[in-house]
Amino acid sequence: MPSFYRTQTLKIEEQPIFSEVNAASAEVWNSCLMLMNFYQYQRGYPHAHRDFYFGKDCEGWMDKKLTHPLLHSQSRQAVLQRYFKSWKSYSALKKSGSIQQPKPPSKRKNDMTTRFKKSAIRFVEGTLFGKRVELSLAKGQPKIDIPLPSNFDMSKAEHIATLDLCYNYGQWTLHFSYKYETETPGTGEEVVGVDIGEIHPIVSHDGQDTHIYNGRYIRSLYRYRNKVLAEFSQTISRCKRHSKRWWKLTRRKWRRIRKIDNQIKDALHKQTSKFVKYCQTKGIGTIILGDLTGIRNNMSYGKRANQKLHQWAFGKIDELITYKAKSVGIKVKTIDESYTSQTCPKCGNRKKPTNRNYTCSCGFKYHRDGVGAINIRQKYLGHFGAPVVAEMGSTRMAPPLGFRLEVPVASS
Repeated sequence: MPSFYRTQTLKIEEQPIFSEVNAASAEVWNSCLMLMNFYQYQRGYPHAHRDFYFGKDCEGWMDKKLTHPLLHSQSRQAVLQRYFKSWKSYSALKKSGSIQQPKPPSKRKNDMTTRFKKSAIRFVEGTLFGKRVELSLAKGQPKIDIPLPSNFDMSKAEHIATLDLCYNYGQWTLHFSYKYETETPGTGEEVVGVDIGEIHPIVSHDGQDTHIYNGRYIRSLYRYRNKVLAEFSQTISRCKRHSKRWWKLTRRKWRRIRKIDNQIKDALHKQTSKFVKYCQTKGIGTIILGDLTGIRNNMSYGKRANQKLHQWAFGKIDELITYKAKSVGIKVKTIDESYTSQTCPKCGNRKKPTNRNYTCSCGFKYHRDGVGAINIRQKYLGHFGAPVVAEMGSTRMAPPLGFRLEVPVASS
């Protein structure tokens, strides 16, 4: 039975031990750097990142060498696993060439997120002090006792997979990761193509209908974020670094930025949830996403356009659609989306559109992002470039439906 993970974030009050634990995780990371350099030097590969070796014997050897008097053994292993995952990602980027000059994980850290696995987590309920979670440290060290809110759902405790202790802009949070099994795997055979865009986050086509999810609200939040960041940066630049006023403005800046980031995250969640719910209702079995890896490479359209492209959260949208679709049993696949927005679905001719509407010499007219979604779906089905919708014609093609995100408006 397929499984999926979900994460819950919980704000908590600061305790002195939190900083010590995260500093200890950073010390384990730095030990990994030192041990890896020694391991490679012993095999004749000093600083040879092109042929860097990180086999299973290396990970096992380093696991035996890593020790720390404060951290639980599973937390130490989590740091080691994160370190080797970074090396594997670096190696994959070097081979694919999708990022120019990727940097290996060789930077030392002063603090980092600490992960506690299932064996180090214990939930307590029904005591005089209310609901609590206890996190185990090394042998002989007292446990970290963290109070939980009264409305915390303790039934989720049995599904707990990991718990991360995070520090973000002055706020400590717990990130609970839960593992669930999909109860009702999708049985639909329908396929929907999805074009992820900067102006319209999601444009889908399921063979009959084209749906366009408006991204105006999300784009306005990004513009507002840039404006707030610029205003605070200009004011902070006139202050003495690390002065009382400098710290006050810096903390205020990140409080504002964190609030806007949460609004952006909420909007993306609402858009993707609405799309996945539609797929579930429609009986969609497979979602096809266009692969946008490396799309920012060699792009230069001016200062403002480049800023929009580099703030474009297509990876986040891809991630949200993937895990939400997986939770309801819908498969998600990615394919290369090259020329999908330039190819006419009616005659197969290629033409680069100059505005939001695609117009072909054969008479076909449609929204350019809708054309991209149609061609992504046809490309997956093996009909890309062929006149597969010629019988539909420009007059019988169903017009796309637009969906605007509804946001609360303060009453005057």
